Amino acid sequence: MPAKRNSLLPSLLAPPALAVVMIVAGCGAGKQDAGAPQTQVKAAVQRFGAASARKDYQLICDKLIAQALSDNVEQLGLPCEQAFKQGLDAVRGAKLRIDSVRVTGVTAFAQVHTTAIGQPPSDDTLKLVKVGQAWRIVSLSAGNDPGAKTPTAQKPTAKKPG
Repeated sequence: MPAKRNSLLPSLLAPPALAVVMIVAGCGAGKQDAGAPQTQVKAAVQRFGAASARKDYQLICDKLIAQALSDNVEQLGLPCEQAFKQGLDAVRGAKLRIDSVRVTGVTAFAQVHTTAIGQPPSDDTLKLVKVGQAWRIVSLSAGNDPGAKTPTAQKPTAKKPG
């Protein structure tokens, strides 16, 4: 049986487990056209990382993730903000690097590499969708396969005393 892969991106994006944060390690888009879709997607991922670093879970849930992801998280039995707090509060020294962005119409994929203290590095794909004028994170694929399916949310099971 292959070893289970631990992602440094919030497992909220790949329920059911709640895990760690992604924090941007770098600055804005430089001299790129701020109106270009790829630049907008990078900025959305960077805003998510910055909000995570500030522990601004309200901003994450209200402005940075898609409503479908927020609804999916809340199906676990916690408000979105509380779920992100549980998943992100304990992470230290997290860094995120955006390796590439691909935009097709109103869908985008961002290949990211994350590291954090005490965690193995991880390469993942964030899927974003354009909602109005904003790009929002809708899911995570483990590894660099944007076609990989994000696991379905499941309610956590109670641990038996023992």
